[in-house]
Formats: sequence, C-alpha cells, structure tokens
Amino acid sequence: MIKIPFFKYNDVELFYTKEGKGEPLVLISGLGSKMSWAFQIPFFKEKMMVISPHNRGVGKSSRPNYPYTMDMFVDDIKNLLEHLNIKEKIHLCGISMGGMIAQYYALKYPNSVKSLMLCATAAIYSPKSLIEAQELMQNFSLEQKFKVRVSALFSRPFKKILRQDKALYKRIEKEFMEDPTTLQDYVNQGAAISGYDTTNDLDKIKLPTLIILGDDDRIIPTLDHSKLLHEKIPNSKLEIIANTGHGFNAEKAEEVNNLLWNFIKEHLK
Repeated sequence: MIKIPFFKYNDVELFYTKEGKGEPLVLISGLGSKMSWAFQIPFFKEKMMVISPHNRGVGKSSRPNYPYTMDMFVDDIKNLLEHLNIKEKIHLCGISMGGMIAQYYALKYPNSVKSLMLCATAAIYSPKSLIEAQELMQNFSLEQKFKVRVSALFSRPFKKILRQDKALYKRIEKEFMEDPTTLQDYVNQGAAISGYDTTNDLDKIKLPTLIILGDDDRIIPTLDHSKLLHEKIPNSKLEIIANTGHGFNAEKAEEVNNLLWNFIKEHLK
C-alpha cells in the first residue's frame, strides 16, 4: 500500500510532497493553487530535499470553512517542518500568495531561514478582483474555468505554445482539474491576503533574497510591487523574466530553475 503523506494537527490535515536529499527547500504555492511548482520539483529533487505542501484550503489538504490568516499559513509550514524533524535552516521560496506567506514566515521565524525567494508577489495586495472573478465563474464548468485561468496566467507566446503542445496543455490542465478549488476556498484563503501588509517591515528581512517577476503579469502588477520589495529588503536581488506572465515559472521553467539554483548555491553550506 502506498502511504500518502499527510500531517495532521488541530483541525487541519496537510498534504505535502517530500522528495530528494540535502538541504531543505520549501516551495509555497499561490492563491487557489495546490501545486504551483510542478516544473521546479523534478529539477530540484536531484539537488536538495524539496518539500511542497498543499496549503490549507486547496488540493488534498483540509478546507475548514472560516477565514484564514497569514499566521495560520505560516504555522502550518512551521509545524510541518517540526513533524518532519527538520531542524536546519530552510531555503524558502513562494510564488504569488505563496510569496506573501514566505515574507511573513521570514519575519516571524528569521532564524530558521537561510535564503528567501519571492516570485510574482507583493508586500500588500487586495485579492478583491480575483475573488470577484471567481464569483462570476461560479456556474462555469471546470473546462471553462481552466481556459480563463490559462488566459490570465500566461503570456501570449506561451498560450500559442500550449495550443500546439497538447501534452503540455494536458499536463497543466490535469493539475487544475484534480481536487479543484471552490469559491469558498478562494474566499477563505483570500482573507489572509486582505489583512496582509509587510511594507513597513521589509527592512527587517536581513536574509539574502531573490525577487523574480514576469514582465507581462496580468494578475498582479508585479513590476511596481517587486521594485518596492527590492528597495525595502536590504540584501535583495531583482530578476525580470522577459515576455512572461504570472506563471513565468511554467513558461520559462529552465531559465527560472537555473536562476533559483544559482542563487541557492551561493547559500549552501
């Protein structure tokens, strides 16, 4: 029998993947997404121990029906790492809402993080328009919702590739279709973003930090947000991936993987 990796505490059961050996790399997914890192895990599991949870409210993890907070998301990760008996400092990477969780984690537990990677994210952001979009699509089929997601998430060049590469399209579609996120889940996860603002605390992040964005992001205007992060976080580096959208880590996975790995290598033991 295959043992499915779940970790339970209080009222939440968290599903997670843990692959590879070496220094721990924790990958945090974005709003409504259970696996933002499908194109990174195969690369990094050959080099490090890669841990990627389904956040509460998505995928195979519990979806308690109440508004979540950043403290909940952060402590879910902290408790998971304790469950896995990981005592050494982690390399922490988050995308979109995952990048917000990563900032909050670095501020709350600075001595447990070795390096920080913030992708397509912000110090303050209102999820109101994203939630409203989900409300408008409430009666859409999953196939219709997926087409809208592809349109919003990716750049025109990548959408052209997806039209031609049916296997790649199906791979991304499969991730979306399995254990789909509901409107209730979006609302509960979005509550954590609504009350979130690290703007005045970013200078307290003393960790080596890599900030990455796509220059054609139509979900979060990350150019301005990322410049703010870069200006406020003292030991930070900014990288812009040309001609890509919010999902740049899928669009140009090889380039992103190399960027992340070259940064991490500077901070390995």
